[in-house]
Amino acid sequence: MIEPTELQSYAGRPAAAGGRAPDPVNAPMIRHWCEAMGDANPAYAGPDAIAPPAMLQVWTMAGLSGHGSRSGAYDELLGRLDADGYASVVATDCEQEYLAPLRPGQRVLFESEIETVSPEKTTALGTGHFVTTRTELRAYDEAAGEKPEEARPVATHRFRILKFRPAAGEQPPRRSAEPGAGQSARQPTGQPKRGHGTGLRPRPVVNRDNEGFWQGVAEGELRFQRCTDCATPRFPWLPGCNACGSDAWSAEAASGEGTVYSQVVVHHPLPAAFAAPYSVALVELAEGVRVVSNVVGLAPDQVRIGLPVRLSLERCDDELTLPLFRPAGPDHLPVLRIPVTRTLIVAGAIATRDYQDVHHDAELARAKGAPDVFMNILTSNGLVGRYVTDWAGSGATILRIALRLGVPAYPGDELTFTGRVVDRVPGRSDPGAGGDGRTELTLAVVGSTARGAHVTAEVRLLADPSGGPA
Repeated sequence: MIEPTELQSYAGRPAAAGGRAPDPVNAPMIRHWCEAMGDANPAYAGPDAIAPPAMLQVWTMAGLSGHGSRSGAYDELLGRLDADGYASVVATDCEQEYLAPLRPGQRVLFESEIETVSPEKTTALGTGHFVTTRTELRAYDEAAGEKPEEARPVATHRFRILKFRPAAGEQPPRRSAEPGAGQSARQPTGQPKRGHGTGLRPRPVVNRDNEGFWQGVAEGELRFQRCTDCATPRFPWLPGCNACGSDAWSAEAASGEGTVYSQVVVHHPLPAAFAAPYSVALVELAEGVRVVSNVVGLAPDQVRIGLPVRLSLERCDDELTLPLFRPAGPDHLPVLRIPVTRTLIVAGAIATRDYQDVHHDAELARAKGAPDVFMNILTSNGLVGRYVTDWAGSGATILRIALRLGVPAYPGDELTFTGRVVDRVPGRSDPGAGGDGRTELTLAVVGSTARGAHVTAEVRLLADPSGGPA
């Protein structure tokens, strides 16, 4: 049994020495990565292409040939943990800071050290030790004839793994159909989502007075009534106008834009289909009517009067779609939903040169304590990068991505990404651009499945100078 003091003695020792990327940065690997992630950012293609920042670790992955640059100290540490029964491994944290963009033709060099080894910890996956490494990356333009000694710093990378003895785990959800890798889905046509509780949402009572409203929801609209005689809008649906008494009316589709007029947070009692706590809001639509609904995609204690919101038709189960609301405006990113298929998991692992068996071999994954193959952290990192640049635009410059993994993402899950701007600093400069004075944004991003947060990330970027979000 390895003693805690022995574990601590590995801190500060090299994890990799004289590391050299097996391939220069190149367009085919970039294209394969973008296809796996579903990332169509034009900045990653063409004669002036850069490599996706979130692809950083791919260039240092050893692939099937093994870790030629890994140090004896790191191999010894992992071997001793294996011998003590901590034979399973999962990545938990990744923090990357980008100092300069990587371009095709450059060769990456790297040095890595063991930063910390934790005492034994008990986690949901099992009992084990966290091992954190820190890597410094440099690059030189091999295609242009530069030499390794001319390599310049391009990034730093902190990476944490958990070496553990597996605990009994839950079975992942099953899915009958598997869309292609990188495919996104929009409710209500995507995978049904249940609440975090165990029951179904209450069923609405549909009658002759409100059936037009529910027909609109089924067709992707939130409809209200407008009096034909006095033009007064009304909601909820009623047989007659409460302004002039006329029973003549027409139905109109709301734009979906609104603001929170009032709201409460429900803590108790807790209906089985609802997570605790949850927000109930009276939303004033742009057309002047008010609708009672839930605000989702934001912590209940952050829902405030005056908050801009946007309609989101959410499929709660196979039979029920409800008009809910999500935060809108420049401080909130639009929702992105990605079905987690076996194809996406395996394609992401291959595109990131990660051949750990738990990401492609279900039988071996189960032997190591997982119920199925699961998404690797490099794919999670890539999807965070895609989500942010889809919103920020191709001219945005990612400076840093720091993420932590939570619940695994298995085949049959659906990843729902939400994000918001938490800080703005004007007048910052693009690394290597000579002081372009752009706005620096800090974003909080969460990617969740039905079991909870899969990935929680903080992203710093410089806004697109051509007019993207700022």
